[in-house]
Amino acid sequence: MNRTILAFIAVLLYCTAAFATTGYTFLEIPVGARQSALGGAGVALESGPTSAAYNPALIAFAKHSSVVLMANRHFGDTRAQFFGATISGKRFSFSPHYWGTRVGDIEYRSAPTRDPISEFDAINSAFGASVATRLTKSFAVGLTGHYLYHKIHVESSDGYAFDAGAFYRSPVKGLSFGAAVNHLGHVSEFIAEDVTLPTTVRGGATYERIIIGAGTFSVTAEGAGVKDNTPLYRGGLEYRAPQFAALRLGYTEGLEAQGMSFGFGLFYSGVQLDYAFVPYKEELGEGHRFSFGLDL
Repeated sequence: MNRTILAFIAVLLYCTAAFATTGYTFLEIPVGARQSALGGAGVALESGPTSAAYNPALIAFAKHSSVVLMANRHFGDTRAQFFGATISGKRFSFSPHYWGTRVGDIEYRSAPTRDPISEFDAINSAFGASVATRLTKSFAVGLTGHYLYHKIHVESSDGYAFDAGAFYRSPVKGLSFGAAVNHLGHVSEFIAEDVTLPTTVRGGATYERIIIGAGTFSVTAEGAGVKDNTPLYRGGLEYRAPQFAALRLGYTEGLEAQGMSFGFGLFYSGVQLDYAFVPYKEELGEGHRFSFGLDL
């Protein structure tokens, strides 16, 4: 079994290709307020339906079927939404989901006039579904397929993408490892220009320690290589009280516009509300991300 695990991870790390200009960069925005508060690290973090956006293998360890809704204010007037569900089964787990961004009321002009000719929206959408299975009690693999769509004014592009991932709970209690390749696929031309996906290879680990009578403390970290961009290093700390609340702190290295992130979570009887605050640099404002989850 060890050879199977090593071979699968080797394939994940090898499956990167050289592309031209990278587009569809909305796929790089962290999904989930919990992961966002932890610097965007999620490849080895078990966190319900949002986990599928980082590593589809994670949903194989879901204890309950669940749903999650996320609202996100990114740069400027960019709004993002994520809707997802995890259906936990004996052999396979499934996770249908939607991830999209919209910038509305963009003014269209053909000359420098006071009043615009019209207004339009810039839309990005990813409709997907993940499937995962445990090969052993501690090792799982997963696969995601996406339909992608991008439109600005009257111009549009679409295509498909795949993610593949592996997740391993080590013999050391609380220590887990994850690896994934995201956004492998093809999209059509946009305004007669070739566009390719931000193919990403990521790997990381999470360690959780139970503090008797005082909750749990965990640390998660990952490194990611994104096509045509500098490597990213993300990580965060989380303290989860025995009941009701969690506090989070994260950091991202490799993005000029982002560094620290903060957040908290509230949970009770299968209901969870998470919030992340991301202060951007370069006078780009602030990001606010909310997630609402419900165990079924």
